[in-house]
Formats: sequence, C-alpha cells, structure tokens
Amino acid sequence: MLYKSLWVIDDTDINELLLKYTDSQHTYTEGSLIYQQDDAQDYLFFLVNGRIKVNLIDSKGTEKTLAIHEPGSFFGETAFFDQYPSFTNAQALKDSVVLFFTKKQLTNLFTDYPEIVFQIFESMGRKIRLLAFQVEYMSFLKIEQRVVALLLSLFESFGKECSINNTSLYDNCTFKGNCIEGHHLEITITDQEIAEMIGTRREAVTKAINNLKKQKLICKQKRTICCPDLNKLNDFLTNSD
Repeated sequence: MLYKSLWVIDDTDINELLLKYTDSQHTYTEGSLIYQQDDAQDYLFFLVNGRIKVNLIDSKGTEKTLAIHEPGSFFGETAFFDQYPSFTNAQALKDSVVLFFTKKQLTNLFTDYPEIVFQIFESMGRKIRLLAFQVEYMSFLKIEQRVVALLLSLFESFGKECSINNTSLYDNCTFKGNCIEGHHLEITITDQEIAEMIGTRREAVTKAINNLKKQKLICKQKRTICCPDLNKLNDFLTNSD
C-alpha cells in the first residue's frame, strides 16, 4: 500500500483511504513551517501533495537536513509517539497538502488496516539507519567520500535497476524516455539538499559531484542521479585515502 521508503512515490489509493480517517487537511505555501523544534506534537502527519524538509537548526543558525519527504509519506513520528517536544522542524519546500492524525484516528486506521503499522515502523527504521549513517561517516570522511557514502545509502533504499537503450550514458544524458545501464534514484535530490544532509556547503558538493561525473562513476542531470556500476562507486569509497 505504501511505498517502503523514507521518501515515497504518490499513491492515490492510500490518499483516498487515509481521508476516510481524518477530517483535518491543511495546505502550506512554499517556505511555511508545519512544526518547529520544541513544539508539542499531538499529530502524526501525512504528505498528500508537495515536498517537505525535516531539519535541525542549532543556536548558531546552522541547518542540518535529516529527510526530505515526497507525497505518500508519514512524518513527525518521533515526537508524536514518544510525547516529548519535537527536536526537528518541518518546512514545505513547495506548496503542500498535509493530513493530520490524532491518536484516536490512528487507532481506528490501524485496527482496520494493521499492515500500515508495520509500514510506518519500516519507514522509521530506515530513518534511524540513515541517521546512524550520518553519525558514523560524517565525522571521518572527506567531502567527496561523504557524497559517495550518502549516494550509496540512497541507491540501496531508492535505486532502481535499468538497462541501456541505445543512448550514450555521458554524452546524451537527458532522462527523457531513455534508460541507461545501471541504477537510477527514484527520488530527486539537489546539490543543496545533499550538502545539508552531509554537513557542508553546496559549492563543495557540486565540485564533488562534477569530479565523480568526470570519473564516470555517476551521471547527474538536474535532480536525477544515475550510477552505471554500484560496485565501482563502492570501491571508490573503500579505496579512497
């Protein structure tokens, strides 16, 4: 029913189902905050349309992106379930429609559709895994290695294998109906979003991405990223000084 990932592909069936269990639907314009750090959180949120960024901002104003949600995903689980104030912010990256669920509404939903409970747990598990990745690698790796480590993690969760279709991987990379051999990410991500996730500047990420493209380890067109050989990308990370 739900796409099993942090960031999910729109599913009209799940949207229609969830609307039967809540009458609380809110629209946010680009840049609006759904909730902030230290807010009490009485709702679990579900993104119907748009794009949501979940981040942390320290006392110096430094931002750390933890996740970016596409339509079809629950978010705000931690503060909702543990009943402590939220430790993150959620902000609309573009105009977004969000459903709010109370505990009573979720109890009714889970009673009728218990499989959704496990899908939420799986999504939470993936988020924890990504956070663990950030803690483990961000302190020890150079920026280019951080980019590769993050991409490998994303390919593991959101990569889709594709075959070549009479197109040049690097000279004709338009992603308009032509598949390439290897894997591509089913989610889109910008250099700025990568930078916020690995704790560095966008310019440094763009430089690293360009270096990886020159070595033909990845192919990137706008927000879409492909990798012709995940083994080579992994070898790059393993063998880098």
